[in-house]
Formats: sequence, structure tokens, C-alpha cells
Amino acid sequence: MAASGIAGEMLEQERLAALRGYDILDTPQESDFDDIVALAAQLCDKPIAMVSLVDEERQWFKARLGTDLCGSARDDSICAHAMYSDDVMQIPDARSDARFAGMPTVAGPPYVRFYAGAPLVTPFGRPLGTLCVADGEPGLLTPAQQHGLRALARHVVNQLELRKYARDMRSLNDRLRDAEQIKDEFIARVNHELRTPITSIHGYLEVLGDPELPSEARDGFLQRVQRNSDRLLALVDDMLLAAQVSAGSRDFVRTPADLAVLVRGVVTANRPLAEAKGLTIAADTGEPVLAEVDLRRMGQALERLVLNAVKFTASGTITVTATTRPGCAVLLVRDTGMGISEADQQRVLAPFRRSADAERAEVQGLGLGLGIVKAIAEGHDGTVTIDSIPGRGTTVGIEVPAAGRYPG
Repeated sequence: MAASGIAGEMLEQERLAALRGYDILDTPQESDFDDIVALAAQLCDKPIAMVSLVDEERQWFKARLGTDLCGSARDDSICAHAMYSDDVMQIPDARSDARFAGMPTVAGPPYVRFYAGAPLVTPFGRPLGTLCVADGEPGLLTPAQQHGLRALARHVVNQLELRKYARDMRSLNDRLRDAEQIKDEFIARVNHELRTPITSIHGYLEVLGDPELPSEARDGFLQRVQRNSDRLLALVDDMLLAAQVSAGSRDFVRTPADLAVLVRGVVTANRPLAEAKGLTIAADTGEPVLAEVDLRRMGQALERLVLNAVKFTASGTITVTATTRPGCAVLLVRDTGMGISEADQQRVLAPFRRSADAERAEVQGLGLGLGIVKAIAEGHDGTVTIDSIPGRGTTVGIEVPAAGRYPG
């Protein structure tokens, strides 16, 4: 494709993105836009007026007066030409204009002869369509009418901008409410998860201070202190890791690695933990699975998936797989645990969010594990997938570009 063709295609994609950003296509009629076309028709003394928006393949009328048409193919649209005009584009007699004489709206109903369209242009210069008027008789607008049509066209864009602003503000408010809720959940969960082992340690230490305590009981209490201490360290480690891999603070150094080797290493390291709970854990690897990853971070992500599988599986098997799909290297952790409902599968990927079943079962944890996995995957230009049926297990996958395919 020639350079000019590439530039033109980029501009068209930017224009279409701007149009879609207003979220206006295929919306119901609205009085604000209906009033504008009524004013345009009255001002220009023409029976037909429309707010016409042009996408890839069609023109669509947000508002219309004097016609039952809802739109037409872009190739049959005069507005698709007029929206690129620097000013009001006028066609005194479309039947005498070779560009438009054969168009369905000229050769057939509503038999347009006169047309005038004022471009609808965003504040960043992207044309969206036109505010246009038309008539079945030849004609021309006066300078005053042209000026008025231009002013009404600006008013159309202002309406679109106001709606976009209002929508953005609602979205921002929703995000702020979500952030406030997450903060409250974080405080409550951290308070519970940290206070419980600290209280336990404090109680055991008080008992251990008794010089009359038998040595056998002392050893048991020390083991409980150790377990609670390990739990605290794990919680702190998760919070620190979540901060390190959060958006804007990722510092991943990617080098070629075989994910099959990583899988076998993580399975070996976590086999004692799984077996202590009566679970079987196995690595399912065959051919090398090559990807360019930060091996330490990817190991942390896989480790958390395995720990989650152990935590939420009462009996059965955990299988950790490295495999390939077209263009991707894939890590999968399958378990036979409690599962995650479809409604919770996106929720659990957010920090401090856990499934309803995990909450009911009062499973320990801050709800950071899958959030950490998601952040690490996205730091590798990858994604996290969840396939689960409640009561029948879960498969969580990390997909990253295969070796030599990641951008940059």
C-alpha cells in the first residue's frame, strides 16, 4: 500500500474511533436532535432535514424530518462526500451532477435534487457526518441560511460532546464507587487476616511464658506460633508482590525460557504441600514450550495458581501443563476443587475480590492471588483465562506470546 494510502487508512480508522466513542449509532430518537433538524428545515425552508452519521459501510440518520429513510449504504450517500468539505457543501441540482445523479435517493424516492450539508466535525477535527437539508426542487441557500446551518451543525457536535462527557462522568463515578468498595474490603480483609494470626501468636507467647508449662505442650505451641508466623509472612509477601507488579510499576526482564521446565520445577517444589493435604500433583509436559518471559515473575504467577489449587481442592488431582496454541505459549493449572461460578470468574481477577463460595467457606486469604497472576500475565502482553464448573474443578490458564512474537 502506498504511503498516502496508509495515511488515509489511519485517518479513517481515527475518524471511525471518534464516531464510536460517542456511542450514538443505532440509538433511539431524541428530542434534542429532532429539534435541531426541525430548526434546520425551517431556517433553510426545505422539506427534508437530517443528522447523518457515516460509519464504514453506511450513513445512519440520528434524526430526520421529511423522509422515512433510516439510512443508506455509504456508497449511495451524498453526506459521505459532504462531511469532508471545509464548509457547507451545496448541490443545486443533483440530477445534473454526474457524481450523484445515479444515487437511489436522487433517481428514486425522495427524488432529491437540491442538497446542502454542513460537516459535523469533532473538536479534534474528525468528520462524523453532516447536518443536511434537501428538496425535490433545485435551489441554493442564502449566506444567512448557510451560516445558520453551520451553527446548528456545531450544536449537534456539542450535544454529542455533552453526552460523552456525562457518560464519562458516570463511568468515573462508578469506578470511584468501586475503588471505595475495594478499599473498604481491603481494610476489612487485611484487618481480619493479619489480626487473626497476630492474636494467636500473642496468646501462645503468653502461655509459653509460663515456666511450669510442660515441654511437650511448649513444642506444640511453638509449632502453632511458627504456622501463624508463616501465614503472616505469606500475607505480607503477597501484598508486596501485588504492589510490585501493579500497573505502572512492572519491571519485567524477558529472556527466552522453556515453560515446560518451569512447570516441572514448580510442581516439584509444591509436591510436599499438596501431598500433605492428600492431593496428587503432576506435571504434564512434553515438547519444550518456548516463550520470552521474566522467569522469576512467571514462576511467581504459576506458584500462586498452584497454591490456589491446593487451597480450594479438598481431594483429587492437580495437573500443571505447559503447551502451545497458535502464536501462544500456555500454562494451565487444573484442579478438582470447589470451582468458581461464572458470575465470579471476572470478579476474582480483581485485587481483594474472592468468589462467593470462598467467602462462605471462610477460606483464608486476601484475595490477591489471581490479581497478581493477571498483572504478571498482562506484563507479558498476555491474558488469564478461567474455565470452571462449581463443584467440579477449575482450570486457570496464562497465555503469553510464543518466543520471538512478543511486541518489543
